[in-house]
Amino acid sequence: MLPSYRARLRRDLLDWQERGLIDAAQRERIAAEALAPPGPGYLQGILVLCIVVLVAPAIIAFVAANWSGLAPATRMVVLFSADAAAVLGAWFAGRRHARAPSAPQRAVADGAATLSLVLAAATLALVGQTFHVPPDLRGYAATVAALGLATALVARSGGAAFAACAALVVADVGPWDGGAAPGAGSPTFWFVASGLLAGFLTGWLPARAPSLTVLLVVLANHLGAASGGIPTIGPDRLMLVAALALGAGHALAGQALAGFGADPRTARLREGGAALAQAATGVCLLGILAVAARTLGWGGRPSPAWILPTLLAFAAAGALLVLPRRRGRGPLPLPELIVLGSTALSFLVLLTGAWGWAPARGGSPFWTVWGGIVPALGLVVAGHLDERRALFGWGLALVAGLIVGMLAVSRDLLGFSVNLLGSAALVALTLALCRWADRRLAGRTA
Repeated sequence: MLPSYRARLRRDLLDWQERGLIDAAQRERIAAEALAPPGPGYLQGILVLCIVVLVAPAIIAFVAANWSGLAPATRMVVLFSADAAAVLGAWFAGRRHARAPSAPQRAVADGAATLSLVLAAATLALVGQTFHVPPDLRGYAATVAALGLATALVARSGGAAFAACAALVVADVGPWDGGAAPGAGSPTFWFVASGLLAGFLTGWLPARAPSLTVLLVVLANHLGAASGGIPTIGPDRLMLVAALALGAGHALAGQALAGFGADPRTARLREGGAALAQAATGVCLLGILAVAARTLGWGGRPSPAWILPTLLAFAAAGALLVLPRRRGRGPLPLPELIVLGSTALSFLVLLTGAWGWAPARGGSPFWTVWGGIVPALGLVVAGHLDERRALFGWGLALVAGLIVGMLAVSRDLLGFSVNLLGSAALVALTLALCRWADRRLAGRTA
């Protein structure tokens, strides 16, 4: 358990006792259960993980020092032996974790499965080199992605799943040389991407926000069959995927499964939906960042073909967020609505480029403030309300970067100041409305 969580739990227990929610005996029982020190098995598992971390690079360095002097057959034997050892290690660690579940054992099994995937990818590369197969980076990456999906599903490895997502990025983007990207109907891409997404959402694979974020970004890139790499992904496609994922994730994590009971499968779907919504928030931040890059004069106009689909995606996500509340199924998801509204504001500012107006290099105050700074501050507010320190910190970092960038390169500092003051006045009006609403609610309660 992380120290910050321990400290917060202690504070919460004292607060709950003072408010009469629990008594002293209940507080002591909860603290004894949740804050109990880890047993010896926890330490042993961590030590095993440390051994793996130290020994694996040592073996790799030793083999690399003598690699050029080894015959091709010897290299194959070395790689196959290392791969077999990694697979056996993952199997033994998985068996021990199944008998006595613990986080260190799970980490060791996950690391061994990921290492086996890396070694299998190296073996494939060596086979191609030995038999003089023409180089095909995208085809090789697609093969590694499919192999990573199989490894992740068999071993239930989050590390192998993340490696599969990374290989999918290379397979979709390829060398950033401006060559043709694979078409949007590539069967291998959709097979691997759908398999990973289904594994994350059903709980078969650990639903981790970083892996889902990478998967959503590569989906956004694949929709446009872009070439030249991740930096060319339009913010419109990022925002379209993010809006749909945010709405779907909230629906799965919220009230969409209310009628299916509380069985473990439903709980795993809820966890997967929450992770998907969290990853969608990260993609929203990337979309706002992409718009902000255009506010400083880099990048082109949005594609007209994606304007209507993106607007429809925002509308669908808003409906998924608001409709359960309209039917009396839980509170209004204010942080998610703020994230969606901030992203929509950034997209609407981006649309001015599609209507024939775009900022010149050196930065436009209107674009920067209303397309970058204000939406990023919206993410800061959402992160504070939802107690998500990462979202809060990254949002503040984006705001600080945009302000410093505009002060350094802007040719219209007066306009920049006027737009900042206008946005500050709007925030002050929102604050006044919030206080007025609080007083009205307090009066009705009294």
